Amino acid sequence: MKIVLAREAEEKRSAYRLRFEVMCQNLDWLPSEEYPSGEEQDEYDTRQSIIFMAFDLLGGCAGTSRLIIPGDLAFPIDTHFDLIDKKILEERYGRMDYCVEVSRFIVPDHLFLKHHEITLKLCKAMIMASIRMGVTHMLVSADYRFFRLLRMIGFHLSEIGEPKFYMGSKTIPGVLPLHDLLPVLKNRKPSLYDYLTAEDEPVEEMVTV
Repeated sequence: MKIVLAREAEEKRSAYRLRFEVMCQNLDWLPSEEYPSGEEQDEYDTRQSIIFMAFDLLGGCAGTSRLIIPGDLAFPIDTHFDLIDKKILEERYGRMDYCVEVSRFIVPDHLFLKHHEITLKLCKAMIMASIRMGVTHMLVSADYRFFRLLRMIGFHLSEIGEPKFYMGSKTIPGVLPLHDLLPVLKNRKPSLYDYLTAEDEPVEEMVTV
């Protein structure tokens, strides 16, 4: 399995088709009739996001996610959730100089790959790319079960607002500080630190955004 950045139009369309299949057809989170092309996409895809894709050994799309970067559009987490005041957040988690938001994290069942294997690969790619970009904090709104799983793995995600029913389930808004992530993991969760920093098939280098 390899992780790539979707730069070409057809690569992005593969991500949009997978999102449509899972979010519209399988989970019924979004109405299928609003996407007659069979591709789920929104304004963030064309204006301020970076799409990651996981491909299996046969070249099939095994998962996708995206990072929403700062721009004219407000982050979805700010639009849909009642968050703690930013001043309080910065007192707790450090200055939030450069934030990104994880979005459209889609990992369907796969015949040959384990679900958690794809999830971890995508997490690693997004986190390490974000650190190289100078991101200080990663925002996420996640299903409460997925939120708990990420914490069990060792990511020190913190709730930053009131959970609500969103996209089909109880969803928790959270933050993962990146400015000190690797030192913290090296001390508290060395196995996860080793996984994140191990040499791997490199994701294409990120351009400065």
